[in-house]
Amino acid sequence: MTTLQPSDAYRLLAPDYNTNPNPMLKLEQRTMTPLLPPLRGAKVVDVAAGTGRWAAYCGIQGAQTVAADFCLEMLASAPRPAVLADANRLPLPDGFADVTICAFALGYAPDCLPELARVTRTGGVVLVSDVHPEAIRSGWTRTFRHPAGAISIAHHPYSLDDVRARKLRLDCLIERRFGEPERAVFAQAGKQAAFEEASRQPAIFVARWIKV
Repeated sequence: MTTLQPSDAYRLLAPDYNTNPNPMLKLEQRTMTPLLPPLRGAKVVDVAAGTGRWAAYCGIQGAQTVAADFCLEMLASAPRPAVLADANRLPLPDGFADVTICAFALGYAPDCLPELARVTRTGGVVLVSDVHPEAIRSGWTRTFRHPAGAISIAHHPYSLDDVRARKLRLDCLIERRFGEPERAVFAQAGKQAAFEEASRQPAIFVARWIKV
């Protein structure tokens, strides 16, 4: 298995990212979607957007969206406008967004929460998801399949106690295990035998804050 820095890894993964079955994305989508506020007319920033999954969803719901990511190859598939940017240094003004989303990126940018707070207006919502830190501590890896072989992505371990920032009030924290909706995705990925073991502990968390 090859371990790469995030920018190098996602450059390789970009062409197949939207077509490879991923139970983590399925679990996150069904967990985070009910936590979104009304989106029609809202300004949404999708930080570490990758191919812009959340920007695309929010746009369909009537939001004005901006997708930001540090990998140009991933952003090629994202809705426009899209900006090449690090999650810690977003080229957006203070209080720009009604809703700021950061999905599966804290392990790569564990100190980005203050920046997510900065670009969110007072009273706005910040939504973050990631692989559960306890799953990482128990041996899970941020690994993807690639034609050249499995790719493990370098990341920074952290605790849920570390996920906090001034001016953000935690409104909701969900720690979720894989369930029956994800079983079919495991099978599609050829990993049906791993489903039961993977379901024994939380796979992801989703947190929602209010900017105060």
